[in-house]
Amino acid sequence: MFRIQNQADGKEQDFANQAALLYALEGEEKRCLQLNRSATFHLFHLNKNEEVLESMELTIPSQEDKEVKELLGDFGLKGDDKKAFWQRSQPPKQKQLTESQPRDQATESQTGGSKLLKGLVWLLPVLLSVGNFYFSLQILQLTKAQPSVTPKTETVRTNQKDDVFCRYFIGSYFSQNDSLGDFLAESLSKDDLKTDKVTPVSVLLESQELKGDTAVVTYVINVKDAEDHVSSQRLKLTVQKDREAKYGYVVIKAPQLTAYP
Repeated sequence: MFRIQNQADGKEQDFANQAALLYALEGEEKRCLQLNRSATFHLFHLNKNEEVLESMELTIPSQEDKEVKELLGDFGLKGDDKKAFWQRSQPPKQKQLTESQPRDQATESQTGGSKLLKGLVWLLPVLLSVGNFYFSLQILQLTKAQPSVTPKTETVRTNQKDDVFCRYFIGSYFSQNDSLGDFLAESLSKDDLKTDKVTPVSVLLESQELKGDTAVVTYVINVKDAEDHVSSQRLKLTVQKDREAKYGYVVIKAPQLTAYP
């Protein structure tokens, strides 16, 4: 059995085998690529008693552009039952004849064993082909059945337009440029948004809460100051739909900027 834990929110999911684990992680990778963000997971390989056989930390998408399958490598192959197909199908070795057997019986047995060995040499490729076909069919059936559990991994984020607006605002907010007023509601002024000028290095969406036309969006942002010092901060924004606004949304409350974590 396999278990993954999302480092961001602590959520855990269990999977019966490595194929199901790989499918779920590939789905998470596609979602992260669409949202322009990354996610870190703790992976655990458990035995029947839920004892940890091995564990690893995995961040997707990979900075080296590696596929999830490459990142997993040999993870999940430990255990007594992890044997190759040809090893499971191989018949037990024939016991050697004892010295007490008559020579004619030994000769006849050796001849029969030689014929049996030749037969296995011809039969083994056929068995391997049948086994590979059966294994591929099982993986295909598992893949078709897997989408029924994918909704459990969906993020609570439901409105991409809010996120796009906030990311544009973040650039203007930290640069304190003249266009900052285009993002604000009439109840706010640029003086309410004074902050140190820094350069955002990365912007990750942490949470999003929708209440009608209003959204509360929280980001974890790495920023770099004039001395190239990088620090992590959490920025909480409250935005609202406004058809008359330049970008279709406005910030209605002063941003809440705190240290992270």
